Amino acid sequence: MKVLAVSIGMLAFAATLGLVAAQDQPARETEPARKDQPGASSERESDVRAITDLLASFVKAYNAKDAKAIGDLFTSDAEIEDEDDEVTRGRDAIVERFTATFAEKNVGKLAVATDSLRFLGADLAIEEGTATLSTGPDVPPRTNRYSVIYARQGGRWLHARIRDEPSEEVTPHERLLELDWMLGEWVNESDDGVVFTTCKWADNGNFLLREFDLKVEGRIALSGTQRIGWDSQREQFRMWVFDDGGGFGEGFFSQDGDSWVVQGSGVRSDGESVSFTNAITPLNKDRIRWEILERTVGGEAMSDTDQFELVRRPPEPAR
Repeated sequence: MKVLAVSIGMLAFAATLGLVAAQDQPARETEPARKDQPGASSERESDVRAITDLLASFVKAYNAKDAKAIGDLFTSDAEIEDEDDEVTRGRDAIVERFTATFAEKNVGKLAVATDSLRFLGADLAIEEGTATLSTGPDVPPRTNRYSVIYARQGGRWLHARIRDEPSEEVTPHERLLELDWMLGEWVNESDDGVVFTTCKWADNGNFLLREFDLKVEGRIALSGTQRIGWDSQREQFRMWVFDDGGGFGEGFFSQDGDSWVVQGSGVRSDGESVSFTNAITPLNKDRIRWEILERTVGGEAMSDTDQFELVRRPPEPAR
């Protein structure tokens, strides 16, 4: 009976609170691709090769964090416009910009894929493509569209203008970054039992995956899994949860100040229907408050409310 009583809260607890270090996310790396570029006629093959080498030099200098080498690839009056419409003008300013960028942590590794290259005249060309920045195995790579105008000066092709195109839509992964405070290993201890919860990225980075174990009197009484994703129709985070006893539920997240309110419903492992409204509040990077605001079991409202705190699980003691 104690396990059954605890599981009333645990279905809701598992369905909302979820919280193992981020799963390794393979970084996508591509070399500059320039085969069969549209608009590049056979008589311009040498120019195509020169621009290909220029782009490869840019990628190499970026990944080597060599701001001066990057500056040497630009015209003296070149411009860079980022996706926020901020413009950097002049070779010296561009070197300063990359120097500041490389001084930051987790600069990442750059890769590019060219979609098209067109020549606008004897000494001008425009390129469009996709840039990918990988910042580590635990974070899916960031991508954005770009365009480059190349100019030939003194017989040498150089970057004259780079523009990072603004993203036309926010990806599901970018949406889920609002909930990345859930990532990690978490524990809650109470008189009823101990709950261990883990959260990590799905392989494609478009879902948060949670697993939980409820231990009562030293043995696992309930285990389950949860998936959190973006519902583009409702424009809300949606979650699904299943436990090993046959219970399941689903619900939606909505933000209320510093808290996330989760409303959901489902079926408990004993066949009783449940509904719940919970509030989750990240207090700091190592502590989360979870509150049961409302819940029903078998259509009957439960008058009691409850509140828990999850703390980030400490690392195992060193041998």
